[in-house]
Amino acid sequence: MNSDSNKCVAHSNENAAQLMEVFSRFAKADWRKSTRWGLKASEVRVLLAIKKRNDQGMDRGISVSELSKILQVTSPTVTQMINSLIKGGYILRSIHPTDRRISEITLTEKGEQIAQEAMSEFRAIFTGLIDHLGKEQSDQLISILNQAIDYLQNVNKTGND
Repeated sequence: MNSDSNKCVAHSNENAAQLMEVFSRFAKADWRKSTRWGLKASEVRVLLAIKKRNDQGMDRGISVSELSKILQVTSPTVTQMINSLIKGGYILRSIHPTDRRISEITLTEKGEQIAQEAMSEFRAIFTGLIDHLGKEQSDQLISILNQAIDYLQNVNKTGND
């Protein structure tokens, strides 16, 4: 290997280490771990997914399998979160009117209020980030993150890099 090749490999390794550090710091950011409502961040994601579906004009509840697909977690994981949210009075579970095998999940008034507050809070956080970065860098960040997600999803599907 020549000197230029060694420099290129060293640079790639340095970039990979920096990227891993940034992803780690992002994953550990305080805004992801806890909420001011006393719910886990994953539970708030459930409320937001149900609200988003409601806002799209769906007039009935959402099934566990639909939530599982949206949140990209297993049905048992969704069921655990649903049970916790039912216990807290944030959502209701009812039987589908034409297929008794399907449970439909809907927001209660309390769940709707928290979902609305969370959406407003997240929108404010990301609006602040956009203001901080500016339009051009925000557009670049969105593009780069989409490319990274596409790459990582492809690697996970194929097992290749």
